[in-house]
Amino acid sequence: MSTSSTAGGGSRSALPVTLLVAACLVALAAWWIVRAGERRALDEALATYAGTPLPSADTPIDPALADLGATVFDARCAGCHALRGDEKLAPNLAGITLARDPAWLRAMILRPDSMTRDDPVARALLQTYGVQMQVAGGIDETATRAVMEFLRRADGG
Repeated sequence: MSTSSTAGGGSRSALPVTLLVAACLVALAAWWIVRAGERRALDEALATYAGTPLPSADTPIDPALADLGATVFDARCAGCHALRGDEKLAPNLAGITLARDPAWLRAMILRPDSMTRDDPVARALLQTYGVQMQVAGGIDETATRAVMEFLRRADGG
């Protein structure tokens, strides 16, 4: 007969498993709290740019807004789009601000479904890649503007 029972009737191996599960839950909660704080800080920083107009080709790049755009791009776009190297699930965006005008980019980011329905270039991209663009977590005007500024900077604009 085994002597692995404790006074409480459970096995001795249950305690380490319970501690491991508890440690994982604490780590997950800490990660979530940090991420929520990062999202709040990003939202607050982006709020200062609410209502800024779309850039034209001759508008100087706003480095602070481009930095915020890099953060948004990493969180919501980089899973499908690359800026360098091989394509991912969707088109490589290197040179996109040189190939498309700001209004087209804005519409494609904010309303990709209507763009693929109404715009021949967007429709061709959908046919080529076979995936309807969707921005992870959604995106608003200000975050879109920030991503566009980041892409302009990446394109050397």
